[in-house]
Amino acid sequence: MPSAFDISDKTGQGLAVDDFVERMRPTYREKMEPWQAAFSWNHHPEDKLLALQSRDDLHCSILASDWCGDVHRNFPVIVEVMRKAGIPVEVFIQEDHPDFIDQFRTLGGTSVPKVIVSDEHGKVYFSWGPRPAFVQEPMKYFKSLGLTENDESYADERSAAYESIFSRYGDDADYQRLVVYELTNLLEQS
Repeated sequence: MPSAFDISDKTGQGLAVDDFVERMRPTYREKMEPWQAAFSWNHHPEDKLLALQSRDDLHCSILASDWCGDVHRNFPVIVEVMRKAGIPVEVFIQEDHPDFIDQFRTLGGTSVPKVIVSDEHGKVYFSWGPRPAFVQEPMKYFKSLGLTENDESYADERSAAYESIFSRYGDDADYQRLVVYELTNLLEQS
């Protein structure tokens, strides 16, 4: 099994973005569509991403599942950032690639979407996800408590973490600025 820093055994085996979206169950695609429609480049700086178009060595793999709320919110933004930067994207359904998601766990879990940007040979530059750092903070706190499902406060603390995550996402698309900002900075450093 390759290290978490080499995904050459996976590169080229994923789905095209349109194929992933087409395979989504209609209910979940409908949940994603408003977030996709809310995205506009009018609200985001493009210059740094446009500068990346001259590079032909970057590749993006996205681990995703159609049922995931973070995928519904973030997948369309991730795809737009990569398109603007001219970076080819392929999608891996996490349930079909357990060994792949295991290499890119978040706080010990298999959270998606997980963005992995590598070179054409599979050397990983960075991974990102499943949500912007500010939105992720409540989950980091919850995980830091070290609770198990047998602990009396586990359910309450977990619910509080998710309530805070939903609150930080908000009801509008302002959170998308964080996704664009974080991915743009990571791409610039690659």
